[in-house]
Amino acid sequence: MRKKLVTLHLWFGLTIGLLWAVQGLSGALLVFHQEIERLAGPATSAGPQASLDTVIARAAKAANAPIDTVSVTDGRGDLLSAWYRDAEGHKRAQLVDAATARILAAHDREPALPAAGSAMQWVYLLHETLLGGAFGETLIGISGLLLMTAAATGLYVAWPKRRQWKAAFSVSRWRSPPQKLYGWHRAVGLLTGFALLVIAPCGIYMVFANELRPALAKLVPHHLPYKIAPAPADFRPTESAQAALDRAHALFPDGRFVRLTLPTAEAPAYRIRLRQPGETRAWSGVTTIVIDARTGRTLNIYDPLKAPLSNRILDAAYSIHNGEVAHLAGRLLVMLAGLALPTLYITGIKSWLGKRRRKKSGKRRAAPQSASASAGSRSAPLP
Repeated sequence: MRKKLVTLHLWFGLTIGLLWAVQGLSGALLVFHQEIERLAGPATSAGPQASLDTVIARAAKAANAPIDTVSVTDGRGDLLSAWYRDAEGHKRAQLVDAATARILAAHDREPALPAAGSAMQWVYLLHETLLGGAFGETLIGISGLLLMTAAATGLYVAWPKRRQWKAAFSVSRWRSPPQKLYGWHRAVGLLTGFALLVIAPCGIYMVFANELRPALAKLVPHHLPYKIAPAPADFRPTESAQAALDRAHALFPDGRFVRLTLPTAEAPAYRIRLRQPGETRAWSGVTTIVIDARTGRTLNIYDPLKAPLSNRILDAAYSIHNGEVAHLAGRLLVMLAGLALPTLYITGIKSWLGKRRRKKSGKRRAAPQSASASAGSRSAPLP
């Protein structure tokens, strides 16, 4: 049984290990992507948030296109991102000073290359879709399932026997290069394997959430996203974005603005996201209010603090996946688990290649000896 699991673990690493290494490295970068983006980002002003109507109007003018979503870029809330599609249909964003509604910059939301201003967005797309759209996202989800299997088999075969835990991490006892490669591979796997078994299923859920949630709702109490009925093609909103946000804040006075999706004929309502104190997400809360853009009537409210248990568990998936559920310590743990994947891949591949070379070298040395012995046998006199 153990030999079969070792073989399975090996072939996982040989066939999918490079993908996992890329996933781990990109994921480690994304843990602190907000801080990285802030280093090269534009300076912002202090003060209360400007009217969303002003933000949307100025962003639309700068983009020469209608805005479909306005979102904060991080927990500080002083920088807004106004999303739109340009004349060629490319997804882009205007960065807006939240306090003054001043346009600061523009960038691609789906960059083909890690160009200036979009580098971390490119890393995000690489991590989420392999730059391959919906098909790439599905591949990532499947690879996550296989990663869970590889982590579980690796932990099983590497698990030290009783009273051998100290030896498993005794670097001084690893003398030869093969011992060092195996020792580091085993030690890193033991230290991060359980973290990977928690991080991976959260990522899998986020990939397949649209398929999993309706099925879950048939089994247990579960609040599904509200579906907005379409309007006639000549639909025109009468409720402004700021008025809709004010209505949402009246329902949740302590909620901090996260995102507002503007109405269309297909979905003639504002979908507003806030973050309440007590949500597991550090800044991108999931408190959601849907407000009719024609009447100002509240169509639906999703309060994650009062939601069914199934919703609360799934709402936590994102914050567990990036570690923010446990604040800085959790983020550091997730970053280290991500960096472990390229480390495991490199040590595993080098160990396997070294073993193959030693085996071939042994066969080459054995061949002349065998031939010599055979020749000696043929020339020996008969008794």
